[in-house]
Amino acid sequence: MLCFNLFSRRVEVTFGFFFILAVTSLRENCLGLAALMFCAVHELSHLAAMRLFGVRINSIRLYGAGIKISSDGITLLSRPAQAAIYLFGPAANLLLAAVFSGDFRAVNLSLAAFNLLPVGYFDGGRLLALILGEGSRAAKIISALTVVMLALGLIYAVLTSRPDIPPSSFVSLGFILLSAFLDA
Repeated sequence: MLCFNLFSRRVEVTFGFFFILAVTSLRENCLGLAALMFCAVHELSHLAAMRLFGVRINSIRLYGAGIKISSDGITLLSRPAQAAIYLFGPAANLLLAAVFSGDFRAVNLSLAAFNLLPVGYFDGGRLLALILGEGSRAAKIISALTVVMLALGLIYAVLTSRPDIPPSSFVSLGFILLSAFLDA
């Protein structure tokens, strides 16, 4: 793991992040790298919302399932303010989807939808915890069922994939799901 301080904030970059970066760059087109840039805009939108609401950012961790921002003070905010912070990232992707067309639009729509899944610490999981209560049994069940459905969908996609879907897409998605499940 690579660790350093940036503007007095601890930044950690794991092997998993470098793995996803490498697999993404294996693709013949620039779509994988563009997706990483759109992910960065997504996370920067969360950071902007946190700054807007006066939340102190402690650390940023880049790993196989994305970027995790640790902060102080989110739970002290009102529920609407917390929800706004969680929604800023997907909103940025929806805005980018409205601006771009073709594959770039599809990537941003996919990023927004993926981040809104009710899984663990994803934006959708955080919103679910706001609604049902942090650590609630119902939220855990919904999250687990979502991960199982995604895993089954991935298996189905691998078994029935068309030849024009790059295998690196399945490797990336599988690694992201595994990282999210193990690191949640």
